[in-house]
Amino acid sequence: MSYTTTSYGTWCNRVNSTSTSPDSDVLDYINGGDNAWQERLHASGAVTLIQSEYRDAINAALPDSVSLCGDEFIGPADPEDDEFEGYPTDEYGTLDFATLVEDINLEPIVDRNDPLTLEEIGRWEMKSTAKEPAKVASMAMKRAGLKPHVYLPHPESNRPQAIFLKGAVVTALTTRPRQASHSNAARNGDSATA
Repeated sequence: MSYTTTSYGTWCNRVNSTSTSPDSDVLDYINGGDNAWQERLHASGAVTLIQSEYRDAINAALPDSVSLCGDEFIGPADPEDDEFEGYPTDEYGTLDFATLVEDINLEPIVDRNDPLTLEEIGRWEMKSTAKEPAKVASMAMKRAGLKPHVYLPHPESNRPQAIFLKGAVVTALTTRPRQASHSNAARNGDSATA
């Protein structure tokens, strides 16, 4: 089936009058963080991932025949009478894009794509109290088979530093097999049953 498409408006005039696009909304959101974190988001490519995931969430909230292309909503020029049934509309009977996307929360998207160092994984995600939590995290990531997302220069030594995305780390940590107990009873069997 082939049909003619048309613009339903832009992000600025249909969703957020102070923003040019969802990508700008992402940048506005992360601009509240400290400079080192923002630099790591950009250098690791996490900003691009966040923007892409946010766009995917927006497109998932739209009717199947409508999509966000750049900063513009595109859909059929002559939609079927019931094509947008069940979707919110404005006072003119057209799709209410602001209402369609208002429940999309950037926080979990940013959180999943947060670039973490091994030190941060050890301290924050694993709650390690070891003297060197980066080593504990390194072993855990190795056992889980999780490879770094990217390597960035360490801010002090300029040596390559492994960067992992938080969502992948959390998944790896929650699905990793638990280590077997190293107690004598576990190694030698229960002597009471022998």
